[in-house]
Amino acid sequence: MKKLNYHFESHSFRIIDSDDGSSRALFDNNEGRAFIAERRKLYIIQDDKEILYIGEAHSSINVRFQRACVSFNHFMKTGKARGAYKGYKWLDRKENLSRKLRVSVAIFEEAYDAKEQRCIIEAIEGELVYRVRKELKYWPKFQNEIHFKDEPGARETASEIFERIKP
Repeated sequence: MKKLNYHFESHSFRIIDSDDGSSRALFDNNEGRAFIAERRKLYIIQDDKEILYIGEAHSSINVRFQRACVSFNHFMKTGKARGAYKGYKWLDRKENLSRKLRVSVAIFEEAYDAKEQRCIIEAIEGELVYRVRKELKYWPKFQNEIHFKDEPGARETASEIFERIKP
């Protein structure tokens, strides 16, 4: 089976905490396709020791993180989800002591931006999460859901991405 083509980047960032319990992500460098491309992508959050979360998005990484931080901060202040979303659990300093993290991003070709192609990227996401479980013997700590789908090339693409991100 043929793997899908993608562009790969890795960026360091820090979680900045405020006294009121809110948090924000601050990238060490915000240059690259992950920050400008409105492309379908997978992103993998890691600290020095383990993979914490694997997600899928269409927006740029800074927009995706900003939206998640807004929702997380709203939840921390009010105790209520914002539009049924509480933001990233890995932002919570009680749950995640690591404040210096890395995001690796696989940005897929424009052909995968179409809404009906999202299932292929979700299949790669599911295969990648499964590969973490199988090879590293743990689930990503803050993973909320997995989309298992049988799509051509998903397993091969996930395997290649895994080799690039494994701790």
